[in-house]
Amino acid sequence: MNNYLAKLWEISQKTERIIIGLMSGTSLDGLDICLCKVSGSGSSSKIEVIKFTTEEYSANLRNRIRAIQSKEQIPARELTVLHTELAGRYASYIQRALNDWNIAPEDVDLIASHGQTIYHAPAQNEDEEHATLQIVDGDHIAQKSGIITISDFRQKHTAVGGEGAPLAGIFDEVLFRHKEKHRLLLNLGGIANFTWLPSIKSGESILTSDTGPANTLINEAMQKYFDKPFDEEGKVAASGKIHSEFVRYVLLEPYFRKPFPKTTGQEDFRHEFIENLMEGHGIELSKEDLVASLTAITSQSISRSFDEILGDVDFECFVSGGGIHNKTLIKDLKERNPNATFKDFEKLGISADAKEAAMMAFFANELVAGEGFAIPGVTEEKIHLGKISLPG
Repeated sequence: MNNYLAKLWEISQKTERIIIGLMSGTSLDGLDICLCKVSGSGSSSKIEVIKFTTEEYSANLRNRIRAIQSKEQIPARELTVLHTELAGRYASYIQRALNDWNIAPEDVDLIASHGQTIYHAPAQNEDEEHATLQIVDGDHIAQKSGIITISDFRQKHTAVGGEGAPLAGIFDEVLFRHKEKHRLLLNLGGIANFTWLPSIKSGESILTSDTGPANTLINEAMQKYFDKPFDEEGKVAASGKIHSEFVRYVLLEPYFRKPFPKTTGQEDFRHEFIENLMEGHGIELSKEDLVASLTAITSQSISRSFDEILGDVDFECFVSGGGIHNKTLIKDLKERNPNATFKDFEKLGISADAKEAAMMAFFANELVAGEGFAIPGVTEEKIHLGKISLPG
């Protein structure tokens, strides 16, 4: 038997596993590295974040990824090269983190890598299948790190009829659903998504969906007009004025009228889309006013989603993702949602920054040691997410 298959069997029989979760979102902030201790499986899963760090991408690397992300036509060679190159970078980032944490690679059972989303393509009609593409080669991570690696978590989701996103509903329900309190978990990455967790006592079903852009349009505008990767603390947005008519035109786009649940990506919301809309309506904005208006689009599209789904229900709201650091955005969300009590995500036992990387560790644990999960609204059959790459 392959020695690594034997090791995988041993890992599956442990009472707890040490797993590194990796996450790089569409906002391209960098690679989140989360060292987790995971025990149990399925509804009895428990996860503890031991260490967390983010390896920030260089401006050059960020621009190279941005050049192939969500584009209809891209250089095939650059796509292929980055698929392999990023894996090597991931492995070196992991080694640096382990050295900083004084942890030996052999003490880590698994690496769980989400990869870098390049294109997200939900089916547009009944003749199409949902599709999504994440690069970063799991085999190269495994070979260079010497650690069994799980990757490609979204592919099984699409294979059974899902859109490949968002995945958070399963994770959120297992770890964060409350017996008596209604909760909503909002993630502000490049795209905003949420999981609605009505109390267990209510007997209602959970719902997970994207709402539209979170940071992606803001970040692109900041990069283009301010040569900065993001709006630090929302200071630029706070200095500008919101162009209400422009915001209204954007929120009339067909995506916002689709029923829930739904997914989207930068394919729908890129800076070119904003420029074309402004030109078509003869709108001219200062760069500060543009960032203020894009921030308002994020806040208003999220708040409208809450109104449509929840009405006047009172609920606790826990926010994660890079957008939590945008004070202007968070302030507006709080003002627009008086029925929500906003609480620090760390009260749930995981930091807001580490949540999505920890989620990858959760799914890797289930693949190796659990029976899998049914996908709400997609399949009643339990399935596993992820593919296994062995170092040798």
